[in-house]
Amino acid sequence: MSLLVHGSPDVAKGFVGSLRFVATAGGLRPFTGPQADLVRAMTKVLPVDHETERGDLDLLLEPDEPWSHEQAAVAAIRAWLPEPQQRRETMHAALLVAMDSDEPDRLALGAAHRLAVALGADDQTIRDVEATSRRSAAQAEADLYRRFLSWKTGIDEVVIAQRLALHQLPVITPASDVTRFGSLLAEGQEGSVAAELARFYAETDFDLPGSTGTLPFEVLGSHDVHHVLAAYGADLEDEVYLGAFTAANSTEGGMDYLAVIMLQWHQGIRVGFFDPDRAPLDPQLFAEALERGAQTTVDLSSKGIDYFDIVTMGLAEARAELGIPAGGRVGPGDPWIRDSIPRRPPDSDQT
Repeated sequence: MSLLVHGSPDVAKGFVGSLRFVATAGGLRPFTGPQADLVRAMTKVLPVDHETERGDLDLLLEPDEPWSHEQAAVAAIRAWLPEPQQRRETMHAALLVAMDSDEPDRLALGAAHRLAVALGADDQTIRDVEATSRRSAAQAEADLYRRFLSWKTGIDEVVIAQRLALHQLPVITPASDVTRFGSLLAEGQEGSVAAELARFYAETDFDLPGSTGTLPFEVLGSHDVHHVLAAYGADLEDEVYLGAFTAANSTEGGMDYLAVIMLQWHQGIRVGFFDPDRAPLDPQLFAEALERGAQTTVDLSSKGIDYFDIVTMGLAEARAELGIPAGGRVGPGDPWIRDSIPRRPPDSDQT
């Protein structure tokens, strides 16, 4: 989603054109239904300073097919997306369009694979799309998970792969950080981020991030703060909406993260440590999460944010300072969880 929020108008057209290409299975079917609605919802995050270019983009959202044949579509998209990283993020977004339905859309997945090959996307992206389109996603799962961990921790993917192969966590959280985090929560004043986080952990029965048997603070700590700041609960459906919020808010890495979340919690395909599950999604709530993430003025996934400082702030103050729009699904006093999600990684050979 960062391509829409931070990319040039041409890059935005390449992004939206790719999503449309997959939604229509390469122009083989009309641009209608839930997948077309999802593409239009994603496009709503286009920033105001692109409005002067909106006319060309709107043509890609019309019912009539904008290209005479598949090769013309690919040629246009290739010209709009010249950089490998742009193509990788776009292909992950296009893959999500195919995976949005309750069951993977074979025609759309086939179109995603053809587009990835035609764009000359990096070899791993092509393998990921191909593996997922076959529903034998073991390699895709492992690679996406490593990319997600690298994004969250800043550790090189090769190092993460080596550590996971040895059944090690990618990074160990110092015990002093866990103790400090727990103390801040215990001392939190009413109305603070800390107090709301303490309620979050009490209601979900999740262990503090970084404690024995959990994923490191760099992975889960900021994520849990995001739950509270963006007001999305810890049930499966809200995990996906928070993923959409984060993807639209992040300047890099957001689509890798959303791909992991969609595969894990919507399609029920195992990614990483946790047992997968399936959650139905409301397209309107998904679209609202994307819009709220794009409108948030601070990149909440930035490595420069100190979450220990944030938890000491008042909740309303933190949301205002970070530019988080009103909304979400958890209001004052509402429960943080409706369905149980295991957070302690089970014994696993996932690499």
